Amino acid sequence: MQLGRYEIRGLLGRGGMGAVYKAAMPMAGRIVALKVLKPAEILEDILGMDALREMFFKEAVTMASISHKNIAAILDVDGGDEGVPPHFSMEYFCGNLGVMMGETYEVEKPSRRLGVETSIHIAREMLAGLDRLHYEGIIHRDVKPFNVMLAEDEGGPGLVKLIDFGLSKLRGERPPGHKGMVVGSPYYTAPEQEADPDAADARSDIFSVGVTLYRMLSGQLPGQSQDTRHSLCEINADLDCKWDEFFNRALAPNPAGRHQDALSMSDDLDMLETAWRKQKDAACIAPDLLIAPERHEAGWFPRSTPVKKSLKAARAAFDLDELWRPNEYGPGDFVDSSDGIVKDRATGLIWEKHGSRYPLSWDRSHAHVERLNRNAYGGRSDWRLPTVDELVTLFTGRTKPGDFCLEPIFDPRKARLWSSDSKAFTAAWYADAELGFIWWQDRTCRFFARAVCEKTHGAI
Repeated sequence: MQLGRYEIRGLLGRGGMGAVYKAAMPMAGRIVALKVLKPAEILEDILGMDALREMFFKEAVTMASISHKNIAAILDVDGGDEGVPPHFSMEYFCGNLGVMMGETYEVEKPSRRLGVETSIHIAREMLAGLDRLHYEGIIHRDVKPFNVMLAEDEGGPGLVKLIDFGLSKLRGERPPGHKGMVVGSPYYTAPEQEADPDAADARSDIFSVGVTLYRMLSGQLPGQSQDTRHSLCEINADLDCKWDEFFNRALAPNPAGRHQDALSMSDDLDMLETAWRKQKDAACIAPDLLIAPERHEAGWFPRSTPVKKSLKAARAAFDLDELWRPNEYGPGDFVDSSDGIVKDRATGLIWEKHGSRYPLSWDRSHAHVERLNRNAYGGRSDWRLPTVDELVTLFTGRTKPGDFCLEPIFDPRKARLWSSDSKAFTAAWYADAELGFIWWQDRTCRFFARAVCEKTHGAI
């Protein structure tokens, strides 16, 4: 399918203003996100097509006018012509914070809890991007996890990119709108913005960061616990009461009681992180004192043959809970052989210790495995990509506070790993070994490859 000069590869999302597609640029073939103006009928009836077109192009101009590492870049803008609606292209990213957290359209349901270090990193990057916008007098007005993209890099939490400026406004500007029209996303929008969208300022965006950070650390929205003051002491034992003071300020109903700019919130996070690291170093205990996770019985061996499973069938097939985490964990008993391989005495699996040097597409991950076999890596020529069941054996199964004390035998920066299991012709399943969940992505996305093979003879 073609749209103007672009080859459409699939639908990424749809909203009131239009749709976002995965597309290939002409000639170069670079994959981009293509936003197309296709407003919902009710929105067109309320605002009119001229006002919507103005809002659409203002979003493109706003993003294109700001150059910052934490703001997605605009690549091309086209006003459209007969039969081709207005559209613009921007950087394409496979990952976003909403997927990482396991948030769904039922936002009030529990989400996955992220680590303290990862949560602080993401919040700090969000604040840096917002500070750049606020410096130019631009208010985002729709800060939420699914508008926080996670750029692919060489491992770790990754680079954060803010997107979706369709609801943004310049300081002093009154954008096209309608009395009573809601601007922003439920649960993440500041009280003053809900009451009057035009009243939103930098502190409104900062409130949304506070909600997002709270959810990353707790797995729930502020106010869902019995303590209406957003207490985290009982929800997440990794955190002390200084975090409660932070959130009482970050989520203050009155903007005057909040952090007054993004940098002041970031400074407070720096102090909290310093205190947390000291607490972490003092609190670490031996792993054998932690509660052991539920594991498969002895003699269980993970499936080694790849399968194709749809989204509807995958949870049952892979034995995953509502947040796509294993209901049971493999009995991993890993031994580092000091020759680039790790042996699991429990399952008989032999793992490539280091994995691919860089994140790769699914196809290139298979090429990585082929290269290992050509070179007889570790004296073996039967390496392959692991199945989801085999990747689950790499999970510690420890999801309680205190997990940060564990020293993994594998590089924790290479946590997102391709499986050999596919979802469709264009998509495959992957594992996030850091957060302990399974999900799918387009095969052109880049994750790490870690090859596996099975014991063929002798004791491990």
